[in-house]
Amino acid sequence: AKDQKAKDQKAKDQKAKDEKAEEDDNEEVTLEKLEAVKSFGRMMVLSESLGKKLKDGALGSSEVAAACRALARSKFFDGDLLEELCKCLPKMLEANKLTAEEATDAIVCLHELNFYNKELFSAVAKSFKTKVSAIAPAVRCAMLQCMEVIGHKQDPDFQQLLQAPPLLPGSPNYKTIRCAFFAKGTCTLGSLCTYAHNMQAPMNLTDASKEDAWRSRSVMLTQVQMYSTGNDAYASAPLL
Repeated sequence: AKDQKAKDQKAKDQKAKDEKAEEDDNEEVTLEKLEAVKSFGRMMVLSESLGKKLKDGALGSSEVAAACRALARSKFFDGDLLEELCKCLPKMLEANKLTAEEATDAIVCLHELNFYNKELFSAVAKSFKTKVSAIAPAVRCAMLQCMEVIGHKQDPDFQQLLQAPPLLPGSPNYKTIRCAFFAKGTCTLGSLCTYAHNMQAPMNLTDASKEDAWRSRSVMLTQVQMYSTGNDAYASAPLL
């Protein structure tokens, strides 16, 4: 009986030890823990809880963005986890719950892990197409680079806007500066483009001001005058 009691106690202790180990291996995910992730092993400990919370829609935008950064930092590739992430993120984008920085964290994560999801990238484009002017240049650059490197081809108009944000109607450049994409025959915006679709339009206002300055000068210049200005190009230009 004594031996049996000792056996039972040993089994009980082992069970408690196993439960504790299982608990340690499936630690509950929090924002602070995600921000502190530095290694693959640490991400693995949090992955089960993260997957469950993503599935249940129990994470806010800050936690989801932190999860994306943690996955990218630790190079933690889990197909099922990434699929849950790609189901969760478009819903958050549609509900306008993600900032441009948080959305960029998401696509940078997929880019780093070489996991392409067309629907997510298109959801990012749809969500921020009308807000490009408000996105910080560094964030626009990161978005564009991820889309180009991973090979997203479905939203060329958004990628064009990331490179050349739309001009406001009150801007002196509006419909005045030549569209660089139109010049190459690749503008995807058509009549919605806020740049000039005219090959005679200047590439920038500096060029325009130089042209206007030329037009205001007298065209009756002597050879000496043309030479002394150091710029005889305008002398041979057609008069308008």
